[in-house]
Amino acid sequence: MPVVPELIGLAGGAVAWEAVDALARPRRGMFGGSRAAIAGRAVVFLLLLGAWLGLFGRFWFALVASLVTLAILVAISNAKRRSLYEPLVFSDFAFILPMLRHPSLFYIERREGLVLIGAAALLVAVIAAWVGLEPRSIPVPAQLALLAGEAVLLGVAAFVSWPKALTFADPCDPRDTVRRFGLALSLPTAWLRWRGEGRRPLPVPPSDDPREDVDAVIVVQSESFMDLRRIGIATELPEFDRLRSRALVHGLLEVPCFGAYTLRPEISAITGLGAEEQSFDGLHPYLRPRRFAPASLAATLRRQGWRTVFLHPYDERFFRRNEAIPALGFERFIGQRDLPDAERRGYYISDAAVAGVIEDELRRAREDRVKLFLVCVTMEAHDPFRPGRVPGRDEPLPQYLHHIGHADAMLARLTAHFDAAAERVLLAFYGDHAPVLKEVDPERERRTDFMILDCGRDALRPAGTAAVQWRPEQINRFIRSWLGGDRGV
Repeated sequence: MPVVPELIGLAGGAVAWEAVDALARPRRGMFGGSRAAIAGRAVVFLLLLGAWLGLFGRFWFALVASLVTLAILVAISNAKRRSLYEPLVFSDFAFILPMLRHPSLFYIERREGLVLIGAAALLVAVIAAWVGLEPRSIPVPAQLALLAGEAVLLGVAAFVSWPKALTFADPCDPRDTVRRFGLALSLPTAWLRWRGEGRRPLPVPPSDDPREDVDAVIVVQSESFMDLRRIGIATELPEFDRLRSRALVHGLLEVPCFGAYTLRPEISAITGLGAEEQSFDGLHPYLRPRRFAPASLAATLRRQGWRTVFLHPYDERFFRRNEAIPALGFERFIGQRDLPDAERRGYYISDAAVAGVIEDELRRAREDRVKLFLVCVTMEAHDPFRPGRVPGRDEPLPQYLHHIGHADAMLARLTAHFDAAAERVLLAFYGDHAPVLKEVDPERERRTDFMILDCGRDALRPAGTAAVQWRPEQINRFIRSWLGGDRGV
């Protein structure tokens, strides 16, 4: 095959690769970053080029396909960042199947779906036409050898422990990763680091034997619960305001996500492990939930005879919870299919219906004379917000405020029920992330709100506490300390 045109094309393709990658937000300059990062991006380009060449045997097709692949990833990453304040990360590829099952959660309605299907069909047609027109650049044996070589390199890379200096990704700040190293380099190197970290155990928070004077610990992760008064939007949360005076602790919660990724604060509240301790597993903890099992409070309490229940009124398969929740030590998972007749508000099962399920579970546990640890992840206030969701409220903000008012009522209902129906219940209530609304700027404010209440006939009534700023794992650590008998936490 002629060499000079291909070499010129290769050089031009490398420059174009840098230009396309530099479009990923947050932006960086072309050939920006360290020399190692520039070299790393070049290696990723050559590897992707080799994969396309090995698949189709046409050099010019492989060159263009490599650039188009990166352009598609950059477009997806920038769209995600506009909505969720975070660029594309390697674990996002695990959402392909959930996206097909629940397209509306990803803002893919019928029209958008048809556009995507049409674009995919057009792309397939273009590929077929191009491959038919361009002469083969390398013979089939060379194609197979190239694919085998790349497979070997990928296999070796996946099982080698990579030093941090050669991992161009920060699990706690994907935005800064893209700005410093580029999208094309951060995706594969983060995956390699994730693979390597899987061979090391996660830390296990200490746990004492739980106190006897408690009937239950209830943890409610309330969908998108946030007091918008902090950003100047009138929000009615009368019950949250009223109960704040009797809370053991209350304040703001610094969560590792915005608008989505409910499972991130969820796993921290269950295990007590923060984003730094979770590292790259923290981007999608339920890809390898068994790594978190030794740290799970549910697993610890279950071994000590507690009944452990996880309640989430949605598809159990979303976020792979159907595999993750049993692995974390929960003996029962109450999902959407277990609540066929539950009341709905908007698109999802209501917070009031969920409160009723929690009350029933506490009653059964008391009848069976077992202690209950229940984690609930609500859905009512989940987006999307669009016309027709709430009668008389077609704008997203009024719809959100409507649903968040129901979450406020749920908190009051549970508190009153526990006070009347049990001797001692610890109730932790917090928002998983800020809502996706044009009025909420993640650069300005993305913290949520939380409180922990001592409920029941024998509960202590503190005289009021100062507000604090915590992270989700500190809720878990508080619960462990409280169960261990520490009344001063």
